[in-house]
Amino acid sequence: MVESRWFSNVMLVVILINAVILGWATYGSSALPYLLIAERVVIGVFVVEMTLKVYAWRGDFFRDPWNWFDFFVVAVSLVPTTGPFAVLRILRVLRILRVITAVPQMRIIITALFKAVPGMGTVIGLLLVVIYTSGIIAQQLFGEEVPEFFGNLGTSLYTMFLLMTTENWPDVSDAVLEEHPMAWIFFVLYIVLTAFIMLNLVIGVIVTSMEQEVNESRWVEDQEMEEVQHEAVMARLTELGQQVERLNRMLVERDGGPVPEQPLGREGGAAQPASGL
Repeated sequence: MVESRWFSNVMLVVILINAVILGWATYGSSALPYLLIAERVVIGVFVVEMTLKVYAWRGDFFRDPWNWFDFFVVAVSLVPTTGPFAVLRILRVLRILRVITAVPQMRIIITALFKAVPGMGTVIGLLLVVIYTSGIIAQQLFGEEVPEFFGNLGTSLYTMFLLMTTENWPDVSDAVLEEHPMAWIFFVLYIVLTAFIMLNLVIGVIVTSMEQEVNESRWVEDQEMEEVQHEAVMARLTELGQQVERLNRMLVERDGGPVPEQPLGREGGAAQPASGL
C-alpha cells in the first residue's frame, strides 16, 4: 500500500495542504486556532505514514537517505514548540520540503546536485581563486582613486562579486574609468572570465550530473525489462524442451523401445534408412 501511486498522491496532497496552512498562519488572522487544529491533523497523518512505512519495510526503511529525511522532519514536528524548544518551531517549514521526497523527478534532481558537488567544488574553488586574485589586483590598481569600491581587500572582493553577477557593474566601471581610462580592459577580461566562462562551467557540471542520473535510472529500468524478457524467453525454451521430451517418449512408446541412433553419412548428417517412417 505504501508503495502504491494513490498513497503517494494522497501524501503529496497532504504536504501541499500543510504548506498552505503554514503560509496562511503567517497572516495571524482569526482563523489561526482552526489552522493549528488542521496542522495537528496533518502531523498525525505524517506520523501514521511513517508508522506504516517502518512496519512495511522494517530495517530497509533506514537504508534510504530520503526516508531518514522524512523521519527527521516528522520527529521535529512532534517536539513541543514551547519553552526551551520554541526555536524548533521555525523547523516546521521543513515539512514543506517533503514534497521533494513525494515527487520522484525532484528526487532525481536533488540527487544529481549532490553527486555534482565534487565537480562543482573544483570549479567553484577555481572561481574563488580568480576572484581573490582579481580583488587584490583591483585594490592595488584602483584603491587610492576609488576607495568606495576598492579601498581594502574586503570591499574589493565584494565589488568583484558584484561584477561577476553583472549587477550595476557600469557604476563601478564608470567610477574607475574617470581616473583610469584603460581600466575597461580589466573589467572586460574579468567579466568574460567569471560570468561567461567559470559560471557556465558550474552549470555544465550540474547538467552533466543530471544527465548521468537520468541515464542511470533509465539503465536500471532497461535492465529490469531485459531481465523480465530473459525470464520469459527461458520459460518458453523450457516449455519447448519439455514438449520435445514428450514427443521423444511418444516415439519410444510407439516403437516399443528406444529410438536407435542413426550412423552418420558422408556429409556429417544422419544416413537415410532404406525404408522407415
